[in-house]
Amino acid sequence: MFTMKRAGEAELQEIYELAGINHREATGYTGEDGRDKMISAYEHSFRFGAYFLCAKEADMLAGWVMIDKSMDYLTGEEIGWINDIFVKEQFRGQGCATALMEAALREFQEFGYEEVKLNVYTHNDKAMRLYEKFGFADVNKFMGRKL
Repeated sequence: MFTMKRAGEAELQEIYELAGINHREATGYTGEDGRDKMISAYEHSFRFGAYFLCAKEADMLAGWVMIDKSMDYLTGEEIGWINDIFVKEQFRGQGCATALMEAALREFQEFGYEEVKLNVYTHNDKAMRLYEKFGFADVNKFMGRKL
């Protein structure tokens, strides 16, 4: 059974230590600067009120979700935004990601948001299945190409 709490200094330190692995798994990016890129993204979000909600098992950090906000560019409404979710390898397959998503959605409801969105890379099938299980669906496609 996982308990949820906002990240304190100890959890933040561990989240930052794992930022490179998290970045690589989430994005497929294998560059040496992945950890720095992820930490930079975290710190940008912190400036706008984002925070980590952590899943703990006993005294161990099992995973986290970043609770953030964004603007729906079609409606102009502020919406909830899941900026990051990660489960440490030894806790995978034990319901931790599900518990984090449930807790995150409760947080967004308590804030009064009517909608929550997130971004996921197309190679991340496991994450997409989790999000679809919670009712998330494609709303647009972000495309790119190298020049």
